Amino acid sequence: IAMVRGYCLAGSCELAMMCCMTYASDTAHFGEPEIRFSMSPPAVIMPWIVGLKHARELLYTGDIIDARDAERIGMVNRLFPDDKLEEETFRYARRAAAISLEGLRTAKASINMGAEIAGIRQAISYGIEQGAMLDATITEAQAKFTEVREKEGLSAAIRWRESQFED
Repeated sequence: IAMVRGYCLAGSCELAMMCCMTYASDTAHFGEPEIRFSMSPPAVIMPWIVGLKHARELLYTGDIIDARDAERIGMVNRLFPDDKLEEETFRYARRAAAISLEGLRTAKASINMGAEIAGIRQAISYGIEQGAMLDATITEAQAKFTEVREKEGLSAAIRWRESQFED
């Protein structure tokens, strides 16, 4: 069970999506902005969680979404006010814990097997392989980022990269 407060980006976003249930503060933000720096998400689990269209939009733009949009597309189960997040997350955890271990084990195994049959393991493996190849490549964007960083500093390089995505 993931409990998310604040920014949940890159690997932490992937980790939250891999959890069985994800609860978040209504002020949380989610995304995979590393793609803007020519880096791949670690496992590319997002299409399995939010669907192809939403995953494509987020992974093709590197946009960060707010908690309401994350809930709307299925990235999180429920939102709570920040001051109630821990209490409500533990309430759901206790509800799940009240189910027999055998019942939970069977439900989880069935859900996971369905994902396995649909090809989730192969998709994740392929995503990891492709990501490793991308991470080993110096892209034009990375070269320019490095050039700006060396001449003008990290803040300037980040501003340059973000300016590519302004409307």
